[in-house]
Amino acid sequence: MFKILFEDPHLIVLSKPAGLLSQGEHTGDENLVDLLRSHFGRHYVGLIHRLDRNTSGLMVVAKRTKAAQRLTESLQQGNLQRNYLAWVHGSLTEEKHWTHFLNKNEKTNTVAVVKNPKQGKKSSLLARPIARGQWENFPLTLVEFILETGRSHQIRVQATFEGFPLLGDSKYGSHETRSSFLRTALHSHFLSFPHPMSKETLQWRDELPQDMNQIRQLPL
Repeated sequence: MFKILFEDPHLIVLSKPAGLLSQGEHTGDENLVDLLRSHFGRHYVGLIHRLDRNTSGLMVVAKRTKAAQRLTESLQQGNLQRNYLAWVHGSLTEEKHWTHFLNKNEKTNTVAVVKNPKQGKKSSLLARPIARGQWENFPLTLVEFILETGRSHQIRVQATFEGFPLLGDSKYGSHETRSSFLRTALHSHFLSFPHPMSKETLQWRDELPQDMNQIRQLPL
């Protein structure tokens, strides 16, 4: 079940656990949209952005169409900030700015870096190392990812391309990343946006969940 951090007549801010779908799919498994329909007591749920099933952390969801429209505009204009924490394989020792062109295969739901800008969408982010750690004798770095664009699977694909695949990433990682860690070690930990009605800037932080926090953090 999700955890509610804030709710008013226009929107809800929540923390989604890993394993919960953002919306329904062919499997028929439990999903956030249906849970929110029950919570709101009505059908409409304005999903502004999504988290992959095995990604945990902060989301904002609109309760009314006008709020959804304004929050979507904030997202498109870069005023809805989403920062993530991830454990990646390797030793990232300094902040990096990565820009690639990504192409998504809708049939396979996979994303790849392409060289031809005409074949992909420009995708940029900042990768800021926070701490180092270790899992199954492999060196790890805890990295804060600050999105400048919001592409599907962006963090996982760009990090893997640059040589820092996410721990537990069975889709884009290497053999080493497919370890006993049971999911992709990615968590949406910071969310900031102007309230769609009052325009007040709202901010939330969400601590690492237990599975990611069990990895001991050491200074860089």
